[in-house]
Amino acid sequence: MKTAAAVRNALLGVAILAGAGISAGYPQGSPASAQAAPAHQDVTAVGETFVAARQALLAKDGGGVIELLSRDSLDRVERTRKAALDGEMTGLGPSEKFGALGLRQYLKPAELRRMTPAQIVEFGLQKNWLGPNVITQAGMERISVRGDRASGTLVVNQRPVMVPADFVREDGVWRVDLTRAMDLTDALVRGTAMATKRSEDAVIKDILDRAIRNQAPTR
Repeated sequence: MKTAAAVRNALLGVAILAGAGISAGYPQGSPASAQAAPAHQDVTAVGETFVAARQALLAKDGGGVIELLSRDSLDRVERTRKAALDGEMTGLGPSEKFGALGLRQYLKPAELRRMTPAQIVEFGLQKNWLGPNVITQAGMERISVRGDRASGTLVVNQRPVMVPADFVREDGVWRVDLTRAMDLTDALVRGTAMATKRSEDAVIKDILDRAIRNQAPTR
């Protein structure tokens, strides 16, 4: 089913970034050259942030990924990492719960505590949770900027996908904002649960099991 595949891909993308947790903190300050760009330069700047994010994912650079996340995104993924550490899932949305369960599937709490947030992100990338084709074939079209927020149409293999590509300008720098993508993923999981008359937890477990089975082998 196309809907199930969309839910799985959205959740996998969130899971890769779920390691930017409690101890990550926020990017401090901005590059010396970063200033609020004139309106006509914003589209170019947003596109450059997207390219930087794609390059960080391709390079499996966890630190580079974290530096590109918005503050609100880090707030969301902090809850995910905390849940992975202590196993307490109460109050989590489906996307956060999926990320936490995915981390717990592969890493013990003691291992999570020893690893830096960047190392956890890199672990997810090494596991190919997003899938190499999604990263290498991803592009963005039709960028729209409104004040300090921007969005674009994410395309994979030249086809639009339903995962939002959102950005927010913080301290003069455009950063990736995952909040709407996570909200949409939560809604998709809840809709799938209602349509199939299953619990949200059952849907999440099914998607996670499929992701594990389809995971490419790592060395």
